Amino acid sequence: MNSYKRILIFRFLLPAIVLLAFVPPAQSSTKVCPKGTKLKTTNVRRGETFEAVAKRVQVTPENLKKWNRRLRPDKLKVGQNIRYCVEVIQPGSIGACHKGSLVGGRNLDPDGDHQGIGFVTAPSRKALWGTRETISYVKKCAAEYRRKFPKGAPINIGDLSKKNGGPLGNHLSHQSGRDVDIGYMTNPPQSRGYFNRNATRDNLDLPKQWAIVQCFLDNPDTMYIFLSHTVKDALLVYVNSHPKLKSKYAKYFRRLSILRPDNEHHSHMHVRFKCPKDSKKCKN
Repeated sequence: MNSYKRILIFRFLLPAIVLLAFVPPAQSSTKVCPKGTKLKTTNVRRGETFEAVAKRVQVTPENLKKWNRRLRPDKLKVGQNIRYCVEVIQPGSIGACHKGSLVGGRNLDPDGDHQGIGFVTAPSRKALWGTRETISYVKKCAAEYRRKFPKGAPINIGDLSKKNGGPLGNHLSHQSGRDVDIGYMTNPPQSRGYFNRNATRDNLDLPKQWAIVQCFLDNPDTMYIFLSHTVKDALLVYVNSHPKLKSKYAKYFRRLSILRPDNEHHSHMHVRFKCPKDSKKCKN
């Protein structure tokens, strides 16, 4: 290549090189949003101002400007693409059991056959959602029960939470995926999946009922077990009659311990778990 051709090529390339040198680099999506948030986009709608866009996507105008540095707030065009950042909400329990919600919950009965190892649910039961931990704990105790009583009637599981949590029927709690209702083990058993027989001193199947309660007591994440005075008193007699059980479990029958007797839970007990460690917005 002779000198003349080199000069011609350089004359043509020089403007492009200079132009590229002054073009600001595109904002990386990984650098636009702060930690704990993710990038999303929206388009300007007809008649919208910059402030109206910020309000619609629920961010401040100051942040929206920061995330779109080359954007002219006073020169918006319909359809113009605007970036903004939203908080990444991790799956788990949010808020309190009586005022909360559930994100990314798990279903106790994902295949819809109304049963699992050691437990059954009523066909009409829909509120079977809980945190990953809640579902794991319930399945573990049901499986442990089935191991101890291979031929025993299955455990009847009632309400947990709705898919996204929130208020559930007549329940005061069950809103954040950490509550579960469990039918008492009676003789004869309650109907399959239902709580249609109150527990009494005469009909409570103590060995089976204790096996279930014991499993939840052994779980350090069990916060409370609400049950009737009748059932608590009967279990206490059972535990006191077994020296090894008494030495380990008598403390749970003391006032304000995990076992909480009341005048409501005559046909089932209500187990509540502590907030999962990774649910930062959960409240015990």
